[in-house]
Amino acid sequence: MIQSINLSYRSIFKICCAFVLFPLFAFVVKNADIGNEIMEAFKSNNAKNIANYFGSNVSLSIKSDAGHYSKFQGEMLLNDFFQNNRTSEIKQVQRTSHTNSSFYIVYQLKSSTGTYRVFIKLSQAAGEVQITELRIE
Repeated sequence: MIQSINLSYRSIFKICCAFVLFPLFAFVVKNADIGNEIMEAFKSNNAKNIANYFGSNVSLSIKSDAGHYSKFQGEMLLNDFFQNNRTSEIKQVQRTSHTNSSFYIVYQLKSSTGTYRVFIKLSQAAGEVQITELRIE
């Protein structure tokens, strides 16, 4: 009898752990995928795929132009950048851990016209991870 009760408690404990750990694991995997998806979009010069991660407004700084733009305006500015600067290589240089509902990714982008540092701030809003700031310097 005691052995069957212990077995039941172990089963309940395992199930509870699974319910607690699975969403955490899924969140971490999703964030890792976002970094890779953004990097692939930069590799293919795809402003639309990057803009899919913008919120309704984004802080954008590309070379010397900076400001707060709508999602559509941000996509157009990125598109202009890609027309003049075709990506030849991109690599992730730094990534912070997810704390206080935001994290950062830094890439080094090599193009036909030079090498740029790409800084991206991502924040969690309404259950979705969004780019809130993007700088290309």
